[in-house]
Amino acid sequence: MNHIRQVLLSARRPVRPTPLALLRCRRTFSFTPRLQASENEDAFLSQFKNTSIFGKLADKPEALMALRDFAELMKAQGIDANTPPSTMQMMKLAANSDFREAAQKVVSELQKAGVDLTSQDTIQELMGLSKKAGGD
Repeated sequence: MNHIRQVLLSARRPVRPTPLALLRCRRTFSFTPRLQASENEDAFLSQFKNTSIFGKLADKPEALMALRDFAELMKAQGIDANTPPSTMQMMKLAANSDFREAAQKVVSELQKAGVDLTSQDTIQELMGLSKKAGGD
């Protein structure tokens, strides 16, 4: 009876692993270095910084804020800055009162900053930028 009792008790006891078994079973801890957050500067924006228009706007925070708000509104409406909007998207934007107000604000702030949007030089400079950004 004692022998049976010892067998039953020994079966219940946890088995202690030997140091050699611990070394074989030990898992190593590994990690992957995290990527640091960084913003890729848009090609259009990086080229725009080299224009005379940007020079006029650089010290005009109101104009820059109006442009930023306009860009956020365009993004919220699903318009990608790198591709021209479709005809349907343009019609939806024209019917949107927020878009019309933001566009008027941008035009007025650009005029206050001294940017003439009707000037051929300005139009050619902006068209050249859009061609360069589209060609990249």
